Amino acid sequence: MTAVLPWATLVICLAITVARIPSALRGENRVVFYIFALMTMDILLSIEGPYLAIDAVLGGMNLTNLILRFLLYGTFLLMGIKIATGFDSKSAVRAIRGPWGLTVLAITAALTAYFFLITDTRGSTVGMTGLTWGPSMEAYAALGRFYPGFVSACLLPAIWRTVTGRFPALLRGASALLFVGLTLLLVSQLFPLIPLVHLWLRSLINYSAVLATAIGLAGIWFSKAYARRKRRRTA
Repeated sequence: MTAVLPWATLVICLAITVARIPSALRGENRVVFYIFALMTMDILLSIEGPYLAIDAVLGGMNLTNLILRFLLYGTFLLMGIKIATGFDSKSAVRAIRGPWGLTVLAITAALTAYFFLITDTRGSTVGMTGLTWGPSMEAYAALGRFYPGFVSACLLPAIWRTVTGRFPALLRGASALLFVGLTLLLVSQLFPLIPLVHLWLRSLINYSAVLATAIGLAGIWFSKAYARRKRRRTA
């Protein structure tokens, strides 16, 4: 299952991205298109075949992993702002886009680059799991989980209010999926407690989080588009 899940997640994210192209070309909500395009790239770079092929071109130093980290930070910055705005959570917008949130992002990015540079990363391996792990590698991995977890923690209260509020069933269901996906990202902060012999569980949590988040976001987009069409028909 864990071998199929990455590819299934990639196909779903790519399909949603392609579905958003017509709207993006019309200038409608292009940020949503950018978010799904970034998510698709994130998943592509986390799959063994594409990862090893790209990293071989870059010198076999796992530079692809560092690129993936920065792509993830950009994905969650855009996604966090968009979701917080869509759920009308001014506090979440301030936490993510305000001075403190941008400072957290800048420090996380700088430390990520620092720990990567001081670590021996020779020998391409997805997730860098085949390398010798030490304090700098642990710190690098923790930082990669931290920023998505930070954004998720900022968004969950607003999403939960929609899940439990008086809203259309489609919107509440999609929001519930999004809530599950972001909650799994918080659970990923506990990865150091999972033994290396159970690495499959980390993969399962990661891809399930992305899948639930992507489908939840697409569902929210669809529910709002459906509500607009329904209002126009009624008018």
